[in-house]
Amino acid sequence: MELTCNKSGDPLTKKQDLFHLAILILIALGTGVYLIITTVVITKDGVWYIREAMKFSSDPRDVIKDLPFGYTFLIFATHKLVSSVSHSSSLFTWIYSAQSVTLLCRLLALIPLYFIGKLLVGGKRSFWAIFVLIILPYPAQFVSEVLREWPYILFLAAGFLFLLWGANQGKWWLFGAAGLAAGLGHIIRPECAQLIIYGALWICIRLFSPKPGMSRTRLLCALSVLIIGFAIPAAPYMAASGKFLPDKLKTLISPPGP
Repeated sequence: MELTCNKSGDPLTKKQDLFHLAILILIALGTGVYLIITTVVITKDGVWYIREAMKFSSDPRDVIKDLPFGYTFLIFATHKLVSSVSHSSSLFTWIYSAQSVTLLCRLLALIPLYFIGKLLVGGKRSFWAIFVLIILPYPAQFVSEVLREWPYILFLAAGFLFLLWGANQGKWWLFGAAGLAAGLGHIIRPECAQLIIYGALWICIRLFSPKPGMSRTRLLCALSVLIIGFAIPAAPYMAASGKFLPDKLKTLISPPGP
């Protein structure tokens, strides 16, 4: 199915998109800051992520070999920046750093989510759908509770948007951007690798049932850059951790015990 959208060069459409995104981001920022200020206790998972981030300075290998380290590395990098500016470090600095990076990922995730919705249902409906998502309490709590859901959604949504743009506009290099987003998301949560499956399936279908748009050569280029883009961040992580398949997938495909 081909997706249709308004011309991207239309100044009125661009202004409308910017207006919609500005409102959504401001509301999400306000609710996020409020939840961070009013949160007294974070979840056990949040405490674990902060502890793993603290270990990056002393034992990064151990962190990498455990669960995907992308989120904990973001916390570690944010804390480094905050402590270098404030010249102080405490437990609260770690907590606020973790909450801040999660909130930032939530704000950035609204951009690809909005444009995905615009491609599928139009700008106005996408705006109201994202508005409802913002005001729902359950996803909003992920920010204050220090969970990796919003960083994962950011890269998953960005990669999926690049796939949609690449398929819709016939630009093979956008598949490389999708692969890169999937690879970066993979080191946060392995489920982000599903983008490679979606992209590869679409390319294979188009290879065996050609339609006007992308030639076979461009489709093969798209498949190549999709895999290469994913491998750039994901392959070093797999090599360092020794995990080439997610634990859940290993459990699923392994034969049952006696």
